[in-house]
Amino acid sequence: MIIPLKQLLAFNTNRYILAKAMMQAVEKTGNMKDYPTDDSAWKIVPNVLKLVLGKSVNYTVEEADDEE
Repeated sequence: MIIPLKQLLAFNTNRYILAKAMMQAVEKTGNMKDYPTDDSAWKIVPNVLKLVLGKSVNYTVEEADDEE
């Protein structure tokens, strides 16, 4: 299967943060060590999903300062 549905459905934290992290990861696919270089490399979204949900790509959430 192209998209890891079991891992995606089992993901039980904030999906907005996951989506935001994946959108930023799509822009950085050239810098990812585990990004595939075979024929499936053109499938950017499924590959990034596999890397993020498989813990190959880590992301951290930084709280914004609301001191205005």
